[in-house]
Amino acid sequence: MHNPKKSDYAKDYLSFIDSEKIDPPRELSHRVLDIIIAEMKPSHRLVLGKLILIQAFIGTITMIFCPQFSFSLTSNHDVFHFFHHKFGESICMIICGSIFMGTGALFASFLMKKGEIHRIKESRLLYYLTTSIFFMSIFYILGADIYLRLVSFWLIGSVIGGAIMFEVSRLVKQEFLKYLVRF
Repeated sequence: MHNPKKSDYAKDYLSFIDSEKIDPPRELSHRVLDIIIAEMKPSHRLVLGKLILIQAFIGTITMIFCPQFSFSLTSNHDVFHFFHHKFGESICMIICGSIFMGTGALFASFLMKKGEIHRIKESRLLYYLTTSIFFMSIFYILGADIYLRLVSFWLIGSVIGGAIMFEVSRLVKQEFLKYLVRF
């Protein structure tokens, strides 16, 4: 198997530079440009849709352990009762919101493309506020017990927890990729 050397790359580059310049068809250029723009700056609708799908899957798994607004998949409230008795109702809701959105954010930063991650990063908390309100509404539609005071604490935990976990896991992914590139 041939292992290219730096001199091979230099020869190929010089050959490319010396070659006859051919302009690609205009339609092809526009199509390639559209693909590049879509990759670098995906629509907000696409990014929010992917974030909601990832969060729906991961959030459902977290509800096995931590019920949201007394809405649980297993009727197992042990983790909820621990936090509730240890820290009180308000802190418990902040923790539950953080766990629900934070775990989804952790996976989202690893599953989404670079342009999608950049969209979330540049919006600060907007994506996580929107996603949190969306899931809180779903809980309400499904019959969860929702009280305004507790919702406020859950929203604080979910938005801040989601944004922090997304940023931390994004940075870990970025450093890991830099490490891989060195090898």
